[in-house]
Amino acid sequence: TTTTTTTTTTTTEECILLDIAFIVDVSGSVGVNNFNLVRDAIASAVSRLVIGQDMMRVAFMRYHSFQFFDFDFNDYNSASGVVAAISSLVYDDSRSYGTLTGKALEAFVDSYLQSSAGWRNEATLVYVVTDGTSQDAVSTSAALLKSTGAQVVALGITNSVDLAQLNVIASSPQDVLLVTSFAAVEAAVLSDIDSKNLCIVTTTTTTTTTTT
Repeated sequence: TTTTTTTTTTTTEECILLDIAFIVDVSGSVGVNNFNLVRDAIASAVSRLVIGQDMMRVAFMRYHSFQFFDFDFNDYNSASGVVAAISSLVYDDSRSYGTLTGKALEAFVDSYLQSSAGWRNEATLVYVVTDGTSQDAVSTSAALLKSTGAQVVALGITNSVDLAQLNVIASSPQDVLLVTSFAAVEAAVLSDIDSKNLCIVTTTTTTTTTTT
């Protein structure tokens, strides 16, 4: 008589239906090297997401005195596609632009939080990343953004940020992230995304015993 025991482990991952966007300050105070750190940090975070047509979708917008509509929720259906798109972005150092965060938030709502941009009006997570103080008012446009139901995280870099302004932008005080350097952005974004439990991993172990 021979007894054979077989153990099978199955791992499944279920993720919430989420539209996640990054609104990134590229004003004159940022500079090429620091922008590259932020860009690569976000690309690293995105590479860990489960992105697909019926899963998570990602959008990206840069701004200074003007806005750059880099890609919306419709454009990429894989993490590799999103990472490649983010990694290809280049900082414009032809002149030193200002910081108009209020206009950027309004433009984001008008251009991105629309069905035509692939927004599904489901769970929405928006990261606003800045290294300074906005030169325009943010309260009205921040309220407009939050009125859509989006959870807004304000990430302030260096001691030049205006904490009161970040609190106006963010959905709650817990959604204000402060880092002292651009090099710390990656850890802050990764930690925040991990804390939100966007995906649940379930491991099932099945043991089968056969006697012959």
